[in-house]
Amino acid sequence: MSILMGTGCLTGLSAQVLPILNSFRNRTFQGVVDVSWPVVFEGCTFVTDSIVLRHSYGAVFRHCTFESGGGVLYIADSGDGIILADCDINGCKVFGFGRMAGKSDRNYVTTVRLDGDDFTVPEDLETIIEIDGLELEESVKGESAGPVIMMMSADRYSLKRGETANLKVKGLETGMFVGWRSSDEDVQITVEGDGCSCRVSAPDAVSGQRSVIISAYTEYGLEAACEIVLQPDDKNKKNR
Repeated sequence: MSILMGTGCLTGLSAQVLPILNSFRNRTFQGVVDVSWPVVFEGCTFVTDSIVLRHSYGAVFRHCTFESGGGVLYIADSGDGIILADCDINGCKVFGFGRMAGKSDRNYVTTVRLDGDDFTVPEDLETIIEIDGLELEESVKGESAGPVIMMMSADRYSLKRGETANLKVKGLETGMFVGWRSSDEDVQITVEGDGCSCRVSAPDAVSGQRSVIISAYTEYGLEAACEIVLQPDDKNKKNR
């Protein structure tokens, strides 16, 4: 079984557009599903050659079955915030959450089976989070009330030396703990307000373009991240 972060373009996708509802129960869907809002699927069956959702704005699948006709299955063509709980994926040799996946994607699993075998998340894969034993699992399975979608926004996604970006997470209940971390030790994070916002500062010198992942995490189980690109100084560009 291969776990993919993303791959090249697939063409010829046609989507089944769903009406404006936030949940669907015991339905069977053929081909690609197009839904433009967060959604919950309960006890549904999805039959597709490769892709389930055109784009994920946050999607919860509970007790669902996925049938892959082409041996490859992506839960979404793009987007993240996907939760699979008590789901079965059949006929799939290659599995991924997003075909156009990124390092800042965050998706979740609890009790997922691939052709009858338990799905285990690789230890070095930060984009897929096992929520077994976390409060988020209880909320997803309906055992308690709580948020199931956490989003992050930024006012800038590209920074030069000394510049800053303001980041904010949404979707959490008031008072929930939020921690912040950076994949680059040269990028400074200053937490603001109630902890749901922060300011990210680029270093005083940027010698070459590179990407930094800024992550927000909770004890509850939800996470969110975004990619900030550090741009080299104009002087460094000329000297290369």
